[in-house]
Amino acid sequence: MNADDFKAALGRFASGVTIITCKDQAGRPTGLTATSFASVSLNPPLVLFCLAKSTNCFDAFQATGAFGVNILARDQEQLSNRFASKEEDKFRGAAVYDGSLGSPLLEGALVRMDCAVEARYPGGDHIIYVGLVKSVELAESAPLLYFQGKYHSV
Repeated sequence: MNADDFKAALGRFASGVTIITCKDQAGRPTGLTATSFASVSLNPPLVLFCLAKSTNCFDAFQATGAFGVNILARDQEQLSNRFASKEEDKFRGAAVYDGSLGSPLLEGALVRMDCAVEARYPGGDHIIYVGLVKSVELAESAPLLYFQGKYHSV
């Protein structure tokens, strides 16, 4: 198996798009676009996401005890692209508020979750973060989907 075939295979798995957020040790918001997000358990309510060790916000996530999950709505493609970039101020112009655990949450997201870090597990070149969901906010909208390197909608 080669890396290109593996990447192509995973690209054929349609997924929702999330922006995972936290604050760094100086209290500055940081985050990234992630499609590697999944539910783990209903009782207790657990979710996971996978973070590459090479990500510029890796140290912030390693140091924090909380993170926010923002499941994006169809009209948030531009926001997804910004958080997937290496842009310095990814939160520029975004309507953001702090969740109860202090993580930045994005107005307009289809779903916003405030999560306490429950566990971290090694996963190759990534760390798998498991979060205990402390609160959920829902909106009515179509989801932003990602399939074969392109955005789609339902």
